[in-house]
Amino acid sequence: MACLMHIGFDNSSRLCRNVYYFEYKGIRFKLIQNNIRKWCDTLLTIIPGRNNEKSKNKAYIIASEFLSALSWENNSRVTIHPPGGAGVKEDYRLKQAKSCIFDLPRIPTGGSRAVGYDICHIPEIEAEEQRNALVLFREALSSNNDYLAFLFFWQILEIGNGDAIGWVNRTYHKDRNKIRSSNDEFERLPLNGKSLGNYFYDDCRNAIAHIKRRVGKVGLKLDTPADRTRITLSTWVIKEFARFYIKDKLKLQKHMYLVRKYRPRFPVFISEKEWKRFQWPIAYKRLSLDKMRKKRWR
Repeated sequence: MACLMHIGFDNSSRLCRNVYYFEYKGIRFKLIQNNIRKWCDTLLTIIPGRNNEKSKNKAYIIASEFLSALSWENNSRVTIHPPGGAGVKEDYRLKQAKSCIFDLPRIPTGGSRAVGYDICHIPEIEAEEQRNALVLFREALSSNNDYLAFLFFWQILEIGNGDAIGWVNRTYHKDRNKIRSSNDEFERLPLNGKSLGNYFYDDCRNAIAHIKRRVGKVGLKLDTPADRTRITLSTWVIKEFARFYIKDKLKLQKHMYLVRKYRPRFPVFISEKEWKRFQWPIAYKRLSLDKMRKKRWR
C-alpha cells in the first residue's frame, strides 16, 4: 500500500485554475483549489508505503517551502495545515487522485478576493537562510494578530545578522526610498527621540515579548486603542523592512519557472538560468477572466 498524502493550505490570492500538476525539488504534487468558503485548498502527493514517516516529513517540508515561495511571489496570505493521508494501491497515480480529507479554512474569506493568480513563476530558494526567512514572512503575512506578526518580521531581520538595530538605522538613512512605506507612516511612529532601530527593538519587540518591564521602559497595554494602533502601524512599516532585507541582504533575486520539457512530460520547476538557456514552454497559459468564469473559479 502507498499513502495519498494530503497537505491542506489557505491562499488568499485565488489561482486561475482549480487543478495544477507540478514537480518541485524532486517531489510531484497535485494542487486542488477548493471552494474557499467551504474548505481549504489541498496539495496531494503519493508516498510509497503507508508508514514511511521519513518520506512524509520530506514531502511536507518541501510543500511548505513551495507555499512560502508562492506566498512571497503573489503577496498572498498562505497558511499550511497539519498533514493527513489515505491508503491507496501501489499503482495509484496523481491524475486520478481526489481530495478525501477536508479541513476548514483558517483565514477570513471576506467579500472581495484577489483573483487571476498563477503558480508558474516563483522565487528560487537557494539557501537555508532564505528558506527560514520566507517561512517567517509567510506566517507573519497570514497572521491576524499584529503582535505575533511583528515578532516574526523582526526575527527575519536577525537571520544572519548580528546587528538588526544597526541595519534598520542604516537602511532608513541610506535606502529609505527603497522601503515601500509612506512618509506619513514613518512620521506617525512615536519614536520619542529614539532611532528607528531602537524603537522597533525596545518599544515593540521587547514590549511584546516581556509584558513586565523595568521602570522607564515602554510597556504594552493590550486593552488601549493607542497601543493597538501603535503596534499595527509599526507592523506595517517593519514588514517592508523585512521584505527589503530578504531581497537585498539575503539575495532572494532569482526565479524558477514551471515548464514542460517534452510533452506529455510532468510539469517541473526549473531555475531561471536553465529556462533562459533552453526556453522550455511554460506549463500553464494564463487564462482570461471569461475562461476562469467558465471553469467556475472559486
